[in-house]
Amino acid sequence: MNNTLEKEIVQLESKEQQLIDVAAKLNSCKFYPLDFLSNAVINRSLKLIFGFTTLLKDDNFIAASHLVRCHLDNIIRFSATWLVNDPHDFAVKVIDGVEIKSLRDKNGELMKDWYLRNLLNEEYPWITNVYKQSSGYIHLSSKHIFSTIRAVDSENRTMQFSFSKKDGNIDIGVKIEAIQCMSEITDILLDYLSGWLFTKENPDKI
Repeated sequence: MNNTLEKEIVQLESKEQQLIDVAAKLNSCKFYPLDFLSNAVINRSLKLIFGFTTLLKDDNFIAASHLVRCHLDNIIRFSATWLVNDPHDFAVKVIDGVEIKSLRDKNGELMKDWYLRNLLNEEYPWITNVYKQSSGYIHLSSKHIFSTIRAVDSENRTMQFSFSKKDGNIDIGVKIEAIQCMSEITDILLDYLSGWLFTKENPDKI
């Protein structure tokens, strides 16, 4: 494996301890409905991160790339908690199976994915681009077409295609960018979780 790629993977996987630490702190004090949602997003994130890195190590970027979009979904939907008047009532509705897109924020807006994404993009201007790019790997698209092309001979007007469970023709820069996206998404999630932890530990200051 490329040394730079390996270092990026190690850095991403090192965030496991940060997620576990904040989970331990959140669950060591008074428990609220929002903690069910917090626990779920932490657990899902750990599985997505290590599913992503496992697939990368196995040279299966096409499968790994889907998980960037899933991890982005974590912060897009979890961010809705900060947009409602009563976060615990919101959490209870989600626990009961109500879809977030059918719920309204404190301004009366339906919290559909595109709405939440656009609000998050105001603070993190790369969100929309990553959302669109990563969605291109979920749905059959040009990204999958070009990933099958191994070589092009313009002079003889021929192409070579590759069919394999491993990828050997994905640019290393694309892989590193995907890892960094996963890392940035995790950092944003940790910021949200730390904010909730601070609220729990300092109710008198809120």
